[in-house]
Amino acid sequence: MQYTQLDGGRDLRIDFMRGAVMVVLVVVHIEIFSIFNFIAWERVGLISGAEGFVILSGVVLGIVHRKILDKADYHVSMMKLFDRSAQLYRVNLTVIAVVYFLSMLSIVDLSVIKTFINWGNKEVYNLYPNEGAAWHQTLTQFLLLRNGPHQIQILGLYFILLAFTPLAMWFFKNGRPLWLLYISWVLYFYNMQHPSRPTMGQFEYGFPVLSWQVIFFNGLAVGYYKDEIRHYFSGNKYHALVSVALVFTLVFAFIAWNSPNKAFPEWANFGLIEAKAYHDMHWQFFDKNKLGILRIVNYFCFLVVFYRALTLFWKPLNRLIGWLLVPLGQASLYVFIVHLGFIVLVEYISKFSEMQPVFDTSNFIENSIIHTVCILGLWLLVRYKVLFSVIPR
Repeated sequence: MQYTQLDGGRDLRIDFMRGAVMVVLVVVHIEIFSIFNFIAWERVGLISGAEGFVILSGVVLGIVHRKILDKADYHVSMMKLFDRSAQLYRVNLTVIAVVYFLSMLSIVDLSVIKTFINWGNKEVYNLYPNEGAAWHQTLTQFLLLRNGPHQIQILGLYFILLAFTPLAMWFFKNGRPLWLLYISWVLYFYNMQHPSRPTMGQFEYGFPVLSWQVIFFNGLAVGYYKDEIRHYFSGNKYHALVSVALVFTLVFAFIAWNSPNKAFPEWANFGLIEAKAYHDMHWQFFDKNKLGILRIVNYFCFLVVFYRALTLFWKPLNRLIGWLLVPLGQASLYVFIVHLGFIVLVEYISKFSEMQPVFDTSNFIENSIIHTVCILGLWLLVRYKVLFSVIPR
């Protein structure tokens, strides 16, 4: 029933978690209310899929490059990381340009990925240059990642983080991980007090790099020192860690179910926290954009519990849903890129961007079917490796 790790093999539990994160991201970006929203919209805690993508990407990179550094020299690791960072930049640039040129052909309306709607004030933000903008200005904006679909903005963040990962590996290789973590946390707390966007990239509106780097580099450290951490937290220490993480996870989930979010039905809100108090607490400690400190605590506790649950109940969970989540997790970059097509398709069918997503019994089942079909569609594309030779994974 428990998970058995093969020597030198992939940790499928991490792939499973990454797959779950990809499902959440797909549900959030296809903005219709379905059964999946009871998980994806801050219901299991005050967390979202974005943090999981960044943390687990760091963990995987740490694991992989520890093996590379153990077998080869630092130069090999550095070049692989720079190559991956350059690939992500090319992916960003290609998607931005393809969407731009397709929209000029007017074959299909791409407004759903060319604009962002703030449902709080109903304001629509244009994410691409206005018609008539000078070509050189447009090109500059594209090259600096200052335009593009908001659904893939996190890839801009990931590109920057990967570009600095060789420096992190240098700290690890030279036995100075605490130096890196100290610098990382100083930058995080500095940005909490003095918000800034050093890259001026569009992605920094949603994912300010000085804040979000902290979960990436801490995840990177966890992956790199995975064996040492496992050895330290053995026996009673590990049980104590999981117990504490479980308690915090349950507390955070309880808080989440007191959210006054009116998109949910009344029965999905315990109503034990006054709306203003909840919003104040959320803004100060759990805000997603600035990455509140308790949001970070929530996510790391949740991942500890999730990982332990997968370890204990791997065989039934893998049979139940692993066939879906593991492949999606192993091809997460591919899924991230291709899901834009599903967003456009669903928008073409339902015009979901014209109405705020809320729980409605008249379309709840239909929306749940649409989300399910999109998730299964992405799985089929991964299963049959459609355009794998063109689209990076």
